[in-house]
Amino acid sequence: MKLYVDDLRKVPDNTWTLARTNTEAIRLLATLHVEEISIDHDICIPRVEFVKEEVRKRLAIGEETFEPVVYYIVLMKPEDRPKKITIHSSNYPASLRMQGILSDVGIDSEYIEGHYNLDANDSAL
Repeated sequence: MKLYVDDLRKVPDNTWTLARTNTEAIRLLATLHVEEISIDHDICIPRVEFVKEEVRKRLAIGEETFEPVVYYIVLMKPEDRPKKITIHSSNYPASLRMQGILSDVGIDSEYIEGHYNLDANDSAL
């Protein structure tokens, strides 16, 4: 299976399974054989203008990321890890950090610049 981890973007095509959250992505990695994965970095909270300032600070909006998925991959048995890992983010410095986490343990990954192909029909937005 091919796993696309992103909170806002559309999947590239119907060959990908979509995970919108860290929990969802890690659950799929833990229970299914994922051959290829493409991961975003930043997690956005839609409609942030309606969130009170105190709540915004508590949630650290804009600071939550998909890095836990990368750390999970690092902890997986090598034979269970996805064979191809792509990081698709518009946040280049953070993408390099994710690649560094992977390369520190000998896992290759590729970076491609993420484009904003948002899924406006997604009920999670």
